Amino acid sequence: MRLSNFILLFIYGTLFFGACDNASENNCTATIWYQDNDNDGLGNPDVTQSACEQPEGYVSNSNDTDDTGGSGSSDCDTPAEVAQSTNAEIESMRQAMLAFRNSLSASLLSEASTCLDDERFYTWHNTPNSNGTQRDGIIYGDLTEDQLTLFKNVLQLFLSEGGYQKVDEITMLAEGLLETENATAWSPDYYSIDLFGDPENSGSWGFQLDGHHLAINFLVHGDNVSMVPAFLGGEPAVSSFNGTDFDIFKDERDLALTLYNGLTSSEISDAVSSGSHAMEVGPASTPGDVDPYRGDYDYSGFAGTGVKYSDMSAETQANLILVMQEYVYNLETTFADAWWTDIMNNIDDTYFVWIDEVDQPSTTSPFYYRIYNPYVWIEYNAENALGGGGADYNHVHTITRIPSNPSTTNGGDYGVFAKAINQGGVRTLYEHYAMADHHQMSDMLFDYAVELPHRHHHHHAHGHVH
Repeated sequence: MRLSNFILLFIYGTLFFGACDNASENNCTATIWYQDNDNDGLGNPDVTQSACEQPEGYVSNSNDTDDTGGSGSSDCDTPAEVAQSTNAEIESMRQAMLAFRNSLSASLLSEASTCLDDERFYTWHNTPNSNGTQRDGIIYGDLTEDQLTLFKNVLQLFLSEGGYQKVDEITMLAEGLLETENATAWSPDYYSIDLFGDPENSGSWGFQLDGHHLAINFLVHGDNVSMVPAFLGGEPAVSSFNGTDFDIFKDERDLALTLYNGLTSSEISDAVSSGSHAMEVGPASTPGDVDPYRGDYDYSGFAGTGVKYSDMSAETQANLILVMQEYVYNLETTFADAWWTDIMNNIDDTYFVWIDEVDQPSTTSPFYYRIYNPYVWIEYNAENALGGGGADYNHVHTITRIPSNPSTTNGGDYGVFAKAINQGGVRTLYEHYAMADHHQMSDMLFDYAVELPHRHHHHHAHGHVH
């Protein structure tokens, strides 16, 4: 053997066996790590590093299809994405979504699909999708019966039994009844589906169901599942179609009336306001516009208005809990439980507001209520009758949001992806109203006081006792 070869062999052997001895001493087994250049939680299979501990900028999965932050209908690579969850329920959701996606033609899948950083994520409305042409995405009418069944299988995994029943009553019964009056404006076929992200390769993906009186935004982000914002409404909210009776918001209405009727005189004094009632954080004013409250909004300006949970009697507290659960548990129970834990950890900072136009509210009188907590925002409003319902109490709008989710990294509405909309900044809801020209005429909708720099003091609180 030549001396030079011997020296090289000696050096190689020293490095190799020395490394192994060192790894053995540290009880370390080297792992292959994959570069995550765009910081989306997904690794580039072509750029690897072997190390005992996770190197900075590397992840354990090789699921990235584009590590430059680019996007496409089938290989979205949005910043803040994470790796796929190992949770069995989420995997069932993912497989159901893949089955639906795989059933679609290439053209339908392309039309339905976009990425989590696309503005379509924030574009939804509650008005009719006339002729199925007023929304992005694909509509129920584009699907075969089998494809629609596959999509409804996905819905049933994300929603509780009660939540799915409400969606079915809104889209099939109330809308089916309206279709008999004007088929160009209303039809179950006109509900729209948008698909976000790439569930094949990413742990961050979602979908939106959007149409007349219904807009729900579903998001899977790692081990977290959410369904906010969720707009559910109905006109008629109570009726019958094809021999089936429906009362979409029976519990939201009746439980709230029980809560109201159980208020003590001091609780009524704090909770009840008079005057015009309207949803404070509903959809955009014009169909096709993005959600005006998207992003990491700070709703804290509403805190202090209404009766506070910690000041309620035990009976009132129990009644309020039942109302709140009716909204939260539209989501599948496991994930609603996780959301509910956050809510209950902040339950003392919950406020209840009631507004009506009668001496004694009932199931056949219009009323409004709002429940605010750092982890949930709930509104119920009986709207002016427009058609199909025949009475104001029979036209109902509700919305459920997560205001800011301040002490977790999961985000509020639209999850962590909403933060990109406000470029990392936090805006107050009042700031949006007070600073935007198109809201100047609706200043009087506010029922709380707030100070803004260089502006006059607004205070529009009103009280009455029944």
